[in-house]
Amino acid sequence: MNRRSNVHSEIVDVLNRIERLNELVQLHKQQPLVDTLTVEGYERLREQYINQLEELLASLNIKAEIHLKAA
Repeated sequence: MNRRSNVHSEIVDVLNRIERLNELVQLHKQQPLVDTLTVEGYERLREQYINQLEELLASLNIKAEIHLKAA
């Protein structure tokens, strides 16, 4: 697998991880007793993945500033 194809796979993987974290954040926020520490942990991890995604896109000469949509 060439480098570009590998980067494409990594981008898809990171997007899938972000999507899963979005689902987990929503799930935990809907619970009667919100576990704030867990939600904050997921949100920090999601931010790390967003930074990783920006770096991967930069390796393809794409400048992206990704921001979370307000809930």
